[in-house]
Amino acid sequence: MTRRLFSAGLLATVAVLAACGNIEESDPKPQLDAISTPGTAYGNTLIGTRKRLDFRLRNSDAGLPKVKPLMEIAPSISGPGVTLSHTCPTQLNEGEECFLAVYYEPTVAGTLAGELRIASNAGAKTLPLSGTAVAALDPAAGAVAFVGSTAGDFGTVVRGGSNTIVYVVRNIGNAADAITVTGPTGSGWSFSEDCPDSLAVGTSCNVSITFAPTATGLSVPTPLVIGDPYNASYGGLSLPLTGTGS
Repeated sequence: MTRRLFSAGLLATVAVLAACGNIEESDPKPQLDAISTPGTAYGNTLIGTRKRLDFRLRNSDAGLPKVKPLMEIAPSISGPGVTLSHTCPTQLNEGEECFLAVYYEPTVAGTLAGELRIASNAGAKTLPLSGTAVAALDPAAGAVAFVGSTAGDFGTVVRGGSNTIVYVVRNIGNAADAITVTGPTGSGWSFSEDCPDSLAVGTSCNVSITFAPTATGLSVPTPLVIGDPYNASYGGLSLPLTGTGS
């Protein structure tokens, strides 16, 4: 009797395994989510400043056994003053994800009614983008912006040499601004700054960043981030940096 039960159980297991081998892949399941606290809304945004919202695209299995690759991924945006940066490849396999940052930097007063759109072989996923560009903050608040060059590419630098860029940070708001400076970290990167804890209205401070490569190839440190209450929910005023050692 024991031998018969064992044989029956073995046959059942083999049948299940055989059936699993015949499971068909389901269509890709793209999921586009806002991961910033404000969601898809920039709120009141002072002209000349920049806010960032972060998003995630994932090819989720949604509890299904197998999911086909999400292919032909093509992110795009619409809306005045909106720009896009992302790490998305053209294909995401089951469970893989990538991240997108959408920046809003208005130049004139008005209402933003934009859109983040992800086209793929599974169709299109969209999220609305909203905000209001204002000429002055009410209630009064400080707000920082980069003045002058915001180029973050330090170019090609030979080992033993260095390249230094000075970034100017100005309070263009209508109240004093409590700020913090987080400089880049990474091999060959260093920084110095003369920013006070509280930056008065209309005044500026400087952040000096140096790239002195110790190895060849592309170097991508953590970004320069200027933090203040105005931009606290939007990742701070950030500037991505790159350089290449030769």
